[in-house]
Amino acid sequence: MSVVTLRRCTLFISLLSLFSLGAVQKTQRDALVYEQHGNQWFEAVWTGVAISADADWMLLTAFGGGVRLVSLKTGREDQRRPSVGLDSSAESAVFCGAGELALRGTRSAARGWFLSGGEMPESLSVPADAELLCSSDGKAMAYYLPAQPEAGLFVDSAGKFEKYSVEGKLTGMVFAPDGKALYALLFHPDGASSLIRIRLHKPGSETIASGLDAIPAADPVPGPNRIAISPDGCSIFLALASDAAPDNAMRHKPDAQRWLKVYQLDLASGSRRLVVQSANQDNFAPAFAAAGLYWSRNVVRESIVLLPVNGGETKELVADGEVPIWSPDGRRISYVFGGWRMADWAINLDAAFVDVDAQGQRASSPRIIVSGYHEDFPAAWSPNGRWIAFHSHRSKTPVPAYDSPGSTDDIYIRLADDPRAPEIRVTDFGWGTGPAFWSPDGRKLLFSSWVKGGPPGIYRVWLITLDPDSGKVLRVHKLPLPPAIRSAQWTAWSPDGREIALEDDRGGENRSLWIVDADGAHAQKLIDYNSSTLGGLDWTPDGKTMIYPALAEDRMQLFRIPRHGGSPTKLSNDPGSLMHPRVSPDGRWVACTRIIQSLQIWRRTSAGR
Repeated sequence: MSVVTLRRCTLFISLLSLFSLGAVQKTQRDALVYEQHGNQWFEAVWTGVAISADADWMLLTAFGGGVRLVSLKTGREDQRRPSVGLDSSAESAVFCGAGELALRGTRSAARGWFLSGGEMPESLSVPADAELLCSSDGKAMAYYLPAQPEAGLFVDSAGKFEKYSVEGKLTGMVFAPDGKALYALLFHPDGASSLIRIRLHKPGSETIASGLDAIPAADPVPGPNRIAISPDGCSIFLALASDAAPDNAMRHKPDAQRWLKVYQLDLASGSRRLVVQSANQDNFAPAFAAAGLYWSRNVVRESIVLLPVNGGETKELVADGEVPIWSPDGRRISYVFGGWRMADWAINLDAAFVDVDAQGQRASSPRIIVSGYHEDFPAAWSPNGRWIAFHSHRSKTPVPAYDSPGSTDDIYIRLADDPRAPEIRVTDFGWGTGPAFWSPDGRKLLFSSWVKGGPPGIYRVWLITLDPDSGKVLRVHKLPLPPAIRSAQWTAWSPDGREIALEDDRGGENRSLWIVDADGAHAQKLIDYNSSTLGGLDWTPDGKTMIYPALAEDRMQLFRIPRHGGSPTKLSNDPGSLMHPRVSPDGRWVACTRIIQSLQIWRRTSAGR
């Protein structure tokens, strides 16, 4: 680094101290510039955010695909530009020079990346499944293939992509302001990340920092892993859970304070400075635009609430809980807890339970019922109370990421009242597995899962037949369903065990509620409705009514509909979104998940700006 560059960086660091947490409040100004309220379960947490260089626009990329272009000045959405010249709206997009977007989508049935600067986008020589980055002036591009990390990193600044080999999975990239270098964040199998620099048109790369506690490569949307560079090119800004090397065992603890914070990493010394943090909230996606530091913040509050089965006000039973399941006697509710920390996504989830009295009031403090390495879902008690069944990604060691080798994705059972009893894995083929539910006679377990080797996101239904005394698996088979049922993502037994209710994901926000016989025959569709997430459903104990969540304006609310069809009745008008309803055995209460979530965009500038 030259003397001139060193002086420039030193000056910028001094100015940047105005942005630090230790600065006098009068020298900085933080402003909330945009807020988007969510109505989903876990999906909204993973909205990718990118800010244009002039700070006029932002791109919001949704979990599972789909992009919105929103004005930071007015908050209004431009629905036209992300679809210009394409068959439909773009799957994803990046800013690529002044006023231009690079769009991933389909044109004339050909899927790929297109540079949108007019009515007819220009096709780019970039694989359709690549994650793309453009420099702020649009003169340089880089891409990588998330599904093929061994393929390396490809950089183009002179009309031809050059390949650079990297060790690790790419999780973020940024070009230097002068366009002569590219910085990349890499996630490694041991759970740590490193920052490397590639000098364009020169072979190899150099490691700038290692042992970084960043988001793992299992992140389902690349946007949250975005890194930023200061306007003078002297510092990288990135989201870390801590300023030390990651402790993989801590990743699995539900109460660990490992929420993302924005750090400044000095490129000359490797030192790190904490710039942005907030309690129990993730701060991520830093960006410099129009002389300001921008970042995103997830604000999430989840809880288990109860409401009368015939409708009314909700009351909170327990904070930091999701997906309730009643015990057969109606005296306990099990649930999952831990929150959606982005650095440890889902691997920190455990299951607990609380006692509930006859008036629907909590009668005990939470107690752990299922805990171990990786994700655990709530415990479902067998009708005789002998067993619990639960979905888990159980791993023998503390893996660093959701999809790390050594993880499972299956249904387990265990003796209910002995936490030290062995967990018995009763399936070995799960993928995207949902909660398990006991049949009323205690001889079968019902659950949904993707099919390995099949398309992700398409759920099928399985039945496990067990010996109720020994827990021995006698049979596992997929429930034959008619082709009209596209993706049965949630299930519920009828009280007599003769029928099964299904939540069918029709694509987008389209859902259908079906009822089939216990062998999959005689499918009957009760209703079509709109939903933004895996909502769940349940029966009342008399078998006469179904309870399900659906979108009501901009929130998920609970509805009821007669078993044989008819007009639905809205049961709730809650300020949050309600989902995963479970009716108490006595038929008086509905327990459900309540989510209140928003994505916030913040800006920090000096007080003089």
